[in-house]
Amino acid sequence: MTDSSQTRLAYIAEVTPGVTPATPAFKKLRMTGESLAPSLQYTSSNEIRADRNVADMTRVGQEAGGDINFELSYGTFDDFLEALMFGTWTTNVLKNGVTKKTFTIEETFAALANQFHRYTGSMVNSLSLSMRAKEVVTGSFNIMSQNMTQTQAIVTGATYVEPNSNPVLNAANNFAALAMTGGGTVQLMSLSLNISNNLEQQPVMGQVASKGIRAGQFMVTGEAEAYFDTPELMDLYLGDTPSDLTFSLGGASSLKYTFFIPKLKLTANSPTADGNNQDVMQKISFQAYFDATTAAQLRITRTP
Repeated sequence: MTDSSQTRLAYIAEVTPGVTPATPAFKKLRMTGESLAPSLQYTSSNEIRADRNVADMTRVGQEAGGDINFELSYGTFDDFLEALMFGTWTTNVLKNGVTKKTFTIEETFAALANQFHRYTGSMVNSLSLSMRAKEVVTGSFNIMSQNMTQTQAIVTGATYVEPNSNPVLNAANNFAALAMTGGGTVQLMSLSLNISNNLEQQPVMGQVASKGIRAGQFMVTGEAEAYFDTPELMDLYLGDTPSDLTFSLGGASSLKYTFFIPKLKLTANSPTADGNNQDVMQKISFQAYFDATTAAQLRITRTP
């Protein structure tokens, strides 16, 4: 039998997409759960048989991927943030760009003999980040991989680097510096960001696995629940007025991320009285778009 509490995820950046580097120094990954799995595509024969049976089944495609769930801590997912943003940390600043990064992700199930599942050519398709009052900051990376293999042995010469032990961040003590131009004094109950690369597999004749993964538009959307104390957020929505969004996650002066969306528009705002004895909340949605001054839709600054 296999125990989920003994499952290990580790990863290494690839030099050649789809190829695990020799003697890899895998980095162990902190997580709360995962759903990585292979996905095989089949087609059934349309031959007509007098006995009404399906004549044959043929495998025509092979993909892999899934979600990696986590509680946010400083420095733990910086490599995955780079891959998500198609960018590189430069002087502790990361902006969305066009540089593709791939990983080999290894999943180890501790059983009678270790079972290793390796996902090669893995790219970060999307990130969902959730912040809510009185709760820890949680998230999920969606991973798209070219291939998955199973084995019972480590890669020759492989080593495993332990993750950091930085504390998990929460939306009470570790959420600060919220600002939205023209939005007045915004007080939130919850905030979520959804960042997507709109990746797609690229099937090719002559092989079952895809030849690669295509990147689509970089999109940043979000939702929030704000207390309906002032009219400014509704004014932004009704007036089709551009705004921006800034907030920080982390300690007061160090081990902190600052998220900056330089240009956005509210795409929904619905203050509702859901029932008696409740606060009236504005349920807002927003989408980012390109800002020429920042040359990006999203900028993340880390303070080590």
